[in-house]
Amino acid sequence: MPRRAGRAHPPEVSATTGLAGILESKLRLFGVALICAKVAVVPLVFDAASDVPFAPSKALLSHALSYAIAGVILGLFISFGRSFLVWSPIHVPVLMFLAVNAVSTAAAANVGIALYGTHGRMLGLTTLADWIVFYFGVALLLRTRSDIVWVVGATLGASVVVLSYEAVQLAGKDPFSWNMDGTLRPFSTIGQPTSLGEYLTVLAIGVASAGLLIDRLTGRLRVAMLLFGALLLAAAAATGTRSAVFGALAGAAALVVLVWVQHPDRRTRLLAAAGATLSVAAIGLLIVLTPLGARFSATIVPPRGDDASDEPLGRLDLSSDTRLVLYTMSLEMVRDRPALGYGPDNFVVAFPTYRPESAPYALRQSLTTSGHSWIAQVATTSGLLGLAVFIAIGATAGIAVLRCGFCPVALVAAAMLAAFLGTALTTIAAVGTDWLFWFSAGAVVASTGRPNYPVSAAPVGRSAKRSRPTDESTSSEIRRVTAWACALVGLLLGLTVNNALAASHSIKSAEVSRLHGAPAQAVTAALDATRFDPGRAEYWHGLGLAYAGGSRFRESAAAFGRAVQLAPYDATYIGDLATAMIMLDRAGEPGAGDRALALGEQVVHVDPNNPRANLTRAVIMQVTRNLPEATRSVERALALDPQSDNPRLYLAATQIYHASGRTEDAINIAHIGIGSVWPPQSSVELRVELARALITAGRPTEALAELDAALDILPNQQSIVQLRDQVRALQK
Repeated sequence: MPRRAGRAHPPEVSATTGLAGILESKLRLFGVALICAKVAVVPLVFDAASDVPFAPSKALLSHALSYAIAGVILGLFISFGRSFLVWSPIHVPVLMFLAVNAVSTAAAANVGIALYGTHGRMLGLTTLADWIVFYFGVALLLRTRSDIVWVVGATLGASVVVLSYEAVQLAGKDPFSWNMDGTLRPFSTIGQPTSLGEYLTVLAIGVASAGLLIDRLTGRLRVAMLLFGALLLAAAAATGTRSAVFGALAGAAALVVLVWVQHPDRRTRLLAAAGATLSVAAIGLLIVLTPLGARFSATIVPPRGDDASDEPLGRLDLSSDTRLVLYTMSLEMVRDRPALGYGPDNFVVAFPTYRPESAPYALRQSLTTSGHSWIAQVATTSGLLGLAVFIAIGATAGIAVLRCGFCPVALVAAAMLAAFLGTALTTIAAVGTDWLFWFSAGAVVASTGRPNYPVSAAPVGRSAKRSRPTDESTSSEIRRVTAWACALVGLLLGLTVNNALAASHSIKSAEVSRLHGAPAQAVTAALDATRFDPGRAEYWHGLGLAYAGGSRFRESAAAFGRAVQLAPYDATYIGDLATAMIMLDRAGEPGAGDRALALGEQVVHVDPNNPRANLTRAVIMQVTRNLPEATRSVERALALDPQSDNPRLYLAATQIYHASGRTEDAINIAHIGIGSVWPPQSSVELRVELARALITAGRPTEALAELDAALDILPNQQSIVQLRDQVRALQK
């Protein structure tokens, strides 16, 4: 029985009257241009003037473009009605996934974050809706081969810029100053090494697949695409991202299986199998010859010492151990909220509750915002219902490709989808890369979907005569104007993201002003941020810091209090509010001391296994002279962070032990702290407290040595000079 042929690419203008009108529509072409802009600009854009340079700028631009794409889709539907639509069974799980997340948002642990996402990730319901609009834009607007060529060109053009910036970082010539070292693990314009590896891997599979399968390519162009795919894969390997290997293998495997099943030519199927073998060999070479090799070899740490009997299999490296702990935490989160999860991007909200006592270093003190796997992320944020529907999207796409016959575009899109899922299996979700999933799913629909074109008696060609104006043509003109009005409204709605971007700029300006000793300017800028975007706890926290810099502790406490209301799961905000209350208590503010004590209990209740939370309670108890409780909390903090480099922890422990009469313990912990903290300036206060403890222990010579060391680091500090003079006077 002959194999049913699929659409190698969408048909050209020669089908029916309805199809011709859609293909010739300038509004549709405008929509294609918006898609080109999205695939090109979103991976590239970042804003060094923002407090978070990558995710917010990418998300806000993406949202703005999706408003416009949604307007175009609505306008085309108004113009052409149902004939504009393309049916695919993939639409069903896509819309179900949106519905599940909408319900999950309504029941979320933190509804604000569920709607808009955390400030550093922007993966709330609004971004999910953005991606689904993008999916429908790709599925409905890409109708011709030239459309695909333009979108592919825009994507690859952006990838060239990404590769160029990656090369600049590897060469140590980055013009920007970041808190990551791009020479070791570049992150380019994407913002994270793992996300960069994911982006490059998915594109590598797509480019190589297209070079192998797409017809009507010249030999030189085909070779160039294959070589460019290899370059993309090598650049992914340069990021040291191990998940890139999983993605490359998944994409290559999916491509080989689909070609073997779908391609009518036996010789091509054999070539595909040979290509898969070569791909595996190439990936092996990449592992050996690039930083990936070192990372893979370090995954299992050999047993320590000569006797390996206690650790016969060795240990996981820190990164792998961290992921294993996150996956265990994710299982616990799903067990407690199995149906709908905690809400979109609410992993961070649940994280403090499930942080284990023996958490790896990377999870001890900060709040982790991602499950580091699409399975963990979807399951914890939209529950098992969301996970099932998300899996159904990929499964339905695979079935659609299998049923369409040999369709090269569909095969390429399916390979990219598999590469994304393989890479994202152990990688964080990110606004700069997750669009690849929805783009690939939409491309499957564009190449396999069933158009709803009306049948016409005769096709429309260039020689078709124009009919005289009729009531129908007048109605068509009204629809055309309305359609363009929808697109215009979408563009105008896109401008509404400016406030959020301005807020990000303002809070960055506030931070710079505060650090440069200009509290008045810091307060003004921070107030602007809270006016532009009042729902971000980060901005209220920044305002509280600005007020504190000007010793305006009452206003500072109010701002910190608002931050705690918006993000009650964040121990940092609670701790800073407690500090403000302590300052108000010292100034004689009624009730401030009691409020500080209550906050001390609240912070360890919210985040019991966070060393900083326990340190906050210890300091509060120290200030209120409850030394037994202060000792209990500071020892709990030390136990949770046994290799800490936090100077505040060692300083508090030294002071509490000294005040409690445990002088030798104070001396010992101070020595440990001095050897652990960096840079040396961080040890100055600790050396002074150590000197005080040594004086109490009757060891003035050692105390003078510590004071001299402190003055070597910070010369002419009058308080230290005075203490040194007092010790010298005691020796005479």
